[in-house]
Amino acid sequence: MKKLVLIFRSLIKNPKITLINIFGMALGLAATGVILGIVHQELNYDCGNTNSSKIYRIIQKDGDQAEPYTYAPLAQSLKSDFPEIAASIRVSFYSGCLACSAGDNKFNENTVIFADPNFFTFFSFPLIKGDAKACLNSTNVVALSEKAAGKYFGKEDPIGRTLIIGGTRKYTVSSIYKNFKCNSNFTGDIVLPLDQISKLTQIWIEPSWNYESDIHTFILLSGNANVSELSKKTRNLISKYNSNVNSKLLFQPLKDIHIERQYAWNSVPQINVKYLYVLVAVALLILIVSSANFLLLYVGSAARTTFSTGIKKVCGASKFLLFREHFREIVILMLLSSASAIIFYLVYNGWLAYRFSDLPRIILFDNKLILMLGLVILTVTFLSGIYPSVILSSQKPVSIFSNSVKLFTGKLKLINLLVIGQFGLCIALIITVFMMHKQINFLETKGTGYAKDQLITIPLNMHIGAGIYNEKFDAFAQELKKIPEIKNVTLATSSPSYVPDGENAPNWEGKQKNTTVKMSCNFVSYDYFKTLGLKMVEGRSFSRNFPGDEANWDKKHSAFILNQQAVKEMGLTDPIGKEFEVWGFKGPIIGVVEDYNFKSLRSAITPLFFQMNPVYLNDIIVRIAPSNRSAFPDIKKVWDKFVPEYPLEFNYVSDQIKALYIPEQKLAATLNIFSLFAIIIASLGLFTLTVLSTDQRIKEIGIRKINGARIWEV
Repeated sequence: MKKLVLIFRSLIKNPKITLINIFGMALGLAATGVILGIVHQELNYDCGNTNSSKIYRIIQKDGDQAEPYTYAPLAQSLKSDFPEIAASIRVSFYSGCLACSAGDNKFNENTVIFADPNFFTFFSFPLIKGDAKACLNSTNVVALSEKAAGKYFGKEDPIGRTLIIGGTRKYTVSSIYKNFKCNSNFTGDIVLPLDQISKLTQIWIEPSWNYESDIHTFILLSGNANVSELSKKTRNLISKYNSNVNSKLLFQPLKDIHIERQYAWNSVPQINVKYLYVLVAVALLILIVSSANFLLLYVGSAARTTFSTGIKKVCGASKFLLFREHFREIVILMLLSSASAIIFYLVYNGWLAYRFSDLPRIILFDNKLILMLGLVILTVTFLSGIYPSVILSSQKPVSIFSNSVKLFTGKLKLINLLVIGQFGLCIALIITVFMMHKQINFLETKGTGYAKDQLITIPLNMHIGAGIYNEKFDAFAQELKKIPEIKNVTLATSSPSYVPDGENAPNWEGKQKNTTVKMSCNFVSYDYFKTLGLKMVEGRSFSRNFPGDEANWDKKHSAFILNQQAVKEMGLTDPIGKEFEVWGFKGPIIGVVEDYNFKSLRSAITPLFFQMNPVYLNDIIVRIAPSNRSAFPDIKKVWDKFVPEYPLEFNYVSDQIKALYIPEQKLAATLNIFSLFAIIIASLGLFTLTVLSTDQRIKEIGIRKINGARIWEV
């Protein structure tokens, strides 16, 4: 106890410097802890599930083509044929739009999950109300998130209440589940039985092994089952049921979906691992700078006590005793810094992350993260304690006649290196943040090749044949065109801001052997290219004057339009009239449209083909006068005239494009705050080094003042 009292007396001799030292180190530790927490969270998606380490998603790979969509019977076949698999499940992530209503509360749900009955037990998602084993067993039941329950039913108990989905179908609320966490591959406020997907959407689940369906298959390994051995056993499983298919099964760990290769489509945007490396580099820089400042400030303040150190040595104090004394002081300082860092950490996660929505919030705080942060603190304490303790305990007894120890000697002084280094760090961080914001601004504002600032999308939130998703659409479109601000109206499978990646490998007339071109697909309607302002380079657009342009499911015939990149990779010099085949549909190439950016600018323009297939249309695309909102009330009047029972929603395409760069925006916001922390720490270091440098020149300053030097000259 006496030793602790002596240590605290020693520390409070220079209270200002001690507080600066604790504050700077605490800020560095807190910033490092938050960054490592963010990175840890991104690398461990869905790890909160009870059996997350044993859950795998099935990927079907045929040659170079790999996709997460699987055959509907695959889940049951895997469960029945292989004892290593304890359970299996099928899940479909529907990214279209469903109209939902309860009384006067009407909303569009843009992300809905359709799953087998064991969804909540398989993934161990917690329920607030309801039975996890039975909540999806019936046909017309629905599970709602906490958010959706409040949105549709307020404070009333939603269990047993009716939710109308798709305009007319009634579903009974069977359970309420906790909102999916932000570090989950699953998102959405509604979970429905898988057998309801074809009744509410255009997606059909093929029950046979004839072709894949729009479903993901997950498996749960039992006991100590080895996934590598299982992969070998299942190598020829699909060909056993479909001799025309040579697909192999890959097993992708659930926790790796967020960071591994992006297959055709995932429910949550993947993180670019390079961004995580940038964050780790920033954390390392902050930790190094704060540790260096801590070390030098302690040495500088302790160097003032050379008189007492000399006395102790003259009186017989050993080098080890002095080393231990200084090391204890450093440990106390680090403990105080760590306690303050915890407070800063809680302030960030409890207030700052809520105040600024772009900043990531840390919800994953597990034993691994605690161990990692503990090792960081121990390592910093040990390394920061060794050097100054050795330096200060090595002073010679003659230092009793000196007022300070010469810490910064040599031709290239350490203090000069630190000053230059910290100034350089501040400048580098400012430049990095500036360049990041400039890059994001470039991504958001660069021309896409179409009239993005004049386009809005309206979700076609109804089943085919219902509402205006039928022959009534032409009348609806004509009414809209009567509004002066509206230039054109069309339909498409998705917003022009993002057409999902495709693994389609079509055939065409004149195709060379062993040639494969992977293409994305966009289902569109008449006037699509005119509405977007795209030019036809060759041929013509889809036209009502040619009935054969539209997909005919009975004859498996339709016309196709390709972009320039597709024609280039196909090696066609005269594509118009050539036969094109995909998914069993055959028909002529009638046009080539100019290239445009139909995804984010992170990726180059890839091959794309268009088909007029009315089964897969999700968005109404309206072209209006630039930045003109006066048409919205008139659009709502027309909407209510045709489909008053469905909620209306407007989305600017320009805003949808900005949403594509949310990961970059969040990274920039994160770099902003932590660059500010780094600059504060570096500034504290510069102040500290200035104080220490001035301390060693007290005699010089005194002599200069005695000789008449003014304050400003000194």
